Amino acid sequence: MIIYVDLYVIINFFIDLLLLLGLDRLLKRNGKLGRIIISSLIGSLFCVGLFYVKNNYLLIIVKLVISILMIIISFGYKSFKYFRDNLVWFYIISIVLGGSLYLVSNSFKEFKINIIILLLISPLIIYKYVRENKCYKLEYSNYMNVSICYKDGFISELGFLDTGNNLRDPFFNRPIIIADKSLFKGNLRTFLVPYKTISGDSFLEVFRPKKVIIEGNCKNVLIGLSKVDINGIKILLNREII
Repeated sequence: MIIYVDLYVIINFFIDLLLLLGLDRLLKRNGKLGRIIISSLIGSLFCVGLFYVKNNYLLIIVKLVISILMIIISFGYKSFKYFRDNLVWFYIISIVLGGSLYLVSNSFKEFKINIIILLLISPLIIYKYVRENKCYKLEYSNYMNVSICYKDGFISELGFLDTGNNLRDPFFNRPIIIADKSLFKGNLRTFLVPYKTISGDSFLEVFRPKKVIIEGNCKNVLIGLSKVDINGIKILLNREII
């Protein structure tokens, strides 16, 4: 097999640059472009030496060392967690890109897809992955584990942080989270709390639980009873509990 070293270095430089830029965008590292370019160049040059490594275990170690060097050059070392997250996500993006290119090349075997076309597709794959990942985190960051202990029982459900819910108890100024009535069994000692809607003033049936834990933190809140079922979510959290 004939390998053109110059083409190999250029391709590796381009791929490394894409991966580091994608990582920078995904984790909001605000890395300097010059350092990222230098890191990509060093990584691509060092990859040439991998042809001389015959031992598979040693090859893995050398690749890991090169990756660590590239990460530190690009973004520095601020803490172990900062460095670890950079390294882990660098490999995750690498796997996503590599798997996607493999899928594309195998899905269109009847067509002649050369390396140039795959390189043109690579930025689109990285962009799409980073964009979807950020949208996913933004959406699911509003979902939280909620545990409610009350007089006759205990429930554990997934709650959604409703930014439009800012209800408060007018007597003691405690936040109110809204839960579906069907979640609770037995007799609850409730009272009515006035609140405003688009159609006018109304009253919400509310009770005070023994304990409410949201994402491991105990919260001093009241539970408002209503009909709630949004894609299976039966608890709407108050924006003021965060």
